[in-house]
Amino acid sequence: MRVAIVHDHLLYLGGAERVILALLDLFPYADVYLGFLSDEGRTLLRRKTKGIVVSSLFNRFPFAQQMPDWYKPALLWYWERLNVSRYDLVISSSHSFSSKSIIVPAGTVHVSYIHTPPRYLYDEYNETRWTRHPAVQAFLRPVFSWMRRKDHAAAQRPNVLIANSKTVQQRITRYYGRDSVVIYPPIHTPPKVILRGRKPTYFLCVSRLVKQKGIDLAIRACGELKLPVVIVGTGPQEAYLRSIAGPTVIFLGFVSDDKMAEVYRKARVLLYCSRDEDFGMAPVEAMAHGVPVIGYSSGGVQETVVDGKTGILFSDYSITGLEGAIHKLLRHSWSPRLLRSQAEKSSEKEFMKQMKTIIKNQYE
Repeated sequence: MRVAIVHDHLLYLGGAERVILALLDLFPYADVYLGFLSDEGRTLLRRKTKGIVVSSLFNRFPFAQQMPDWYKPALLWYWERLNVSRYDLVISSSHSFSSKSIIVPAGTVHVSYIHTPPRYLYDEYNETRWTRHPAVQAFLRPVFSWMRRKDHAAAQRPNVLIANSKTVQQRITRYYGRDSVVIYPPIHTPPKVILRGRKPTYFLCVSRLVKQKGIDLAIRACGELKLPVVIVGTGPQEAYLRSIAGPTVIFLGFVSDDKMAEVYRKARVLLYCSRDEDFGMAPVEAMAHGVPVIGYSSGGVQETVVDGKTGILFSDYSITGLEGAIHKLLRHSWSPRLLRSQAEKSSEKEFMKQMKTIIKNQYE
């Protein structure tokens, strides 16, 4: 079977990008097409696939990798004209405006894994304040209206839509008017021996450092309680977060996957204050390492964290609300085996199994 995997971009290694790597374990000879691709991403993909790795012509344009959002309307032109006639199966992975727009010939199956409909198009959380300026709104309103129409049309093309959570499944129904199947993204579960010998010392945040993730709330709450916090991740809010962090906060920046096991081994709890998260891989990764989770009760976290059994969910999004959840969690004892069992529902093995079933069903 000739397979093409199509993804919006690979400029950093986030949850959506890990899906691509898992798909390449399933289809190691697949060709990969991306809108934007960093040098590090290209090196990573070439180690994973025996097929070709192709980025769009826009990848070479000025500031394309630094500001990919500005090229999204232009990328639609690229995706709709990409020739995929030689493939039997096309798998698109999309959290943005473009890659599911690909047009396949008759006889080619198109399976689209949707991480979320583009949030900036559908009145969901928008962390970019300048877009709220009246003059900017006057320009963006017709542009976004056109993009929504194109995005809706693109979502009608795939043979099947896969949602990465029930939260995203509801958005697909609301915005695209289509049914979808839920398959949780793949989470690497460590060997069971890792759960022994844990020496928890600090509270942990693992996230891109952007406003939506709520890292500032975690810093302020733990600062008032004088609790040690370790933050893993990079992003545009790093300078601001460092400015409000006290002496008990440590920023590790980017940490490779092979070193994250040691980071989790020393963590007492994962703090996850993201609002309306699509799925949220970090809480599941934490549970896989025997670490309980404190999460804001919204979005995909409500599907993965069992309140009172694998962590604490809080609904008062404030310093007081988070402090209350911390006190509640510290009064509990947590079973590493139960935590791991919950995480295994989103394991790489389960992801592969369900993807195989979905694809097989398209040929029957």
